[in-house]
Amino acid sequence: MITASADPGLDKPPRFELRVALAYFAIFASSGLHLPYFPLWLEYRALTPTEISIVLSMPLFVRVIAAPLVSMLADRSNDRAHILTTATVIAVIVAAFYFVPFGFAGILIVSLMLAPPWTSQVPLADTIALSGVRRYGADFAKMRVWGSISFLLASFAGGVFIQYFGEWIIPSALLATLIAACAMSFVVPRIGKPRRLSPLSDVDIADAGRALRRPAFVTFLIATGITQASHAYGYSFSAIYWKSIGIDETVIGALWSISVVAEVIMFTMFRRLFGKLHPARVLMIGSAFAIFRWAAFPLVAPSGLGVAGFFLIQSLHAFSFALSFLGMQKMIALTIPEERGGTAQGLSTFFIGTSLAIATMVSGPLYARTEIYGFYVMVALAACGLVLAGVSLRLEQRQN
Repeated sequence: MITASADPGLDKPPRFELRVALAYFAIFASSGLHLPYFPLWLEYRALTPTEISIVLSMPLFVRVIAAPLVSMLADRSNDRAHILTTATVIAVIVAAFYFVPFGFAGILIVSLMLAPPWTSQVPLADTIALSGVRRYGADFAKMRVWGSISFLLASFAGGVFIQYFGEWIIPSALLATLIAACAMSFVVPRIGKPRRLSPLSDVDIADAGRALRRPAFVTFLIATGITQASHAYGYSFSAIYWKSIGIDETVIGALWSISVVAEVIMFTMFRRLFGKLHPARVLMIGSAFAIFRWAAFPLVAPSGLGVAGFFLIQSLHAFSFALSFLGMQKMIALTIPEERGGTAQGLSTFFIGTSLAIATMVSGPLYARTEIYGFYVMVALAACGLVLAGVSLRLEQRQN
């Protein structure tokens, strides 16, 4: 968990952690529906694997441009929560256009328009939460974990609903969750402008920009991005693959849910198990587990392990995703001054988003040719992330 000592000179807003946790819960519900099931809706709308990968990847390219801009705007705003509310309102309006019976081009345009206001919500929430860490000694993981719980519940409930109603229900469910996020954005604490001082950072504020450009930090960002990008193939085509081998939507929802259960456990146990490790070492462990996860995934069905084997592989999400994510948040909290926190989150989104977008774009043609064996390309990506995390650690040691 990421924590800090509270600043006694600041008044903590009432129920700060609860209000931020509620915002995370609402924001992540839409992701819990979109990530597992949106590819199924695209297949239901008769898009090809290549078209599916385009619709999934192109918004990520928009995201890597928009999210840093939104984050920097938030750093300059009177209150980051106001920017978050604006983003949720726009997302609701744009998502309503999924109900128009567009073909591939129309669906792509709506997805591109939705990307900036939707994908900027999590980095904005992260920045508000980390401000609470620095100012009031709040526990980041205890707030952020409710996003994971929401993803879990939404992915499981989504599978049940789709099993009962069919894939046509997905846009309606997505819009409902975006409306909920909009409502909860008004509950987020308004804490004013970003502060100039950060008790977690030993970097002088005059060197804030330099902190963001340190070779060790930039290398760490790239390593995190590549490790996270190794999830692209699974995000895009695991549900389609599972359905093709006879696994129904309810079980698919459970498979996604177990990965988030594992993620939640990691959030709650992180401080006890890995809290004393350098962020780069945390990332190295996450990357190593990603290598094993994607190498084992194609072997589950041929070896006869069935659904039980997939449940075991999905539980490794606690390491391949959650551990890598928490390493990134710890790196930002420990080394970046608060007034640059939004920019650091935006840069993190940029590197992760760029890597994930490229990997997702490649996934469509790769799946069309290799199906499940395309996961071995993801093994190579995770290995690159592991190597770069080690380079970041060495650079950090030399600078110190």
